[in-house]
Amino acid sequence: MKVLVAVGSKYGSSRAVAKTIAETLEGQGFEVDFQDAADVRSVMPFDAVILGSAVYGGLWRRDASALAKEHREALRLRDVWTFSVGMENVVVEGQPKDEAYSIADAIGAREHKRFAGALDPDKLNIGERALIRALDPPLGDFRDFDEVKSWAESVALELSEAAIS
Repeated sequence: MKVLVAVGSKYGSSRAVAKTIAETLEGQGFEVDFQDAADVRSVMPFDAVILGSAVYGGLWRRDASALAKEHREALRLRDVWTFSVGMENVVVEGQPKDEAYSIADAIGAREHKRFAGALDPDKLNIGERALIRALDPPLGDFRDFDEVKSWAESVALELSEAAIS
């Protein structure tokens, strides 16, 4: 079974989560193609897709949400899972908190998983730093790679069961 793991990531935190998912699936015997969401031209060659994104102000990155929108019909014909990486408690006033869930619904995802992210102010541009100062979120790396691997293993189990039936 061929699986695409695609991610929208600006600073690499979400990319590392997606890479862990891809490596876990490969370890379970799946043929995995790992790509940045902006580089995906088609989902047609894949039996299953795992699509994720960094979350900023409750919104997915444009490249990941564009992939979901542009390939919506093809994704709905596949087994799809989605995930978000971010600081869940940081939501900008007036923006939707759960855009990821509406994306997951639109493409027929089996599940959407949220993972804690990492926030390093030294990597941010001046505008982002100003926003972070105003919001005062916790700084640091809160990613739990054991949780990521466990989730990827559960996805692998579902894919294996789907392949048998």
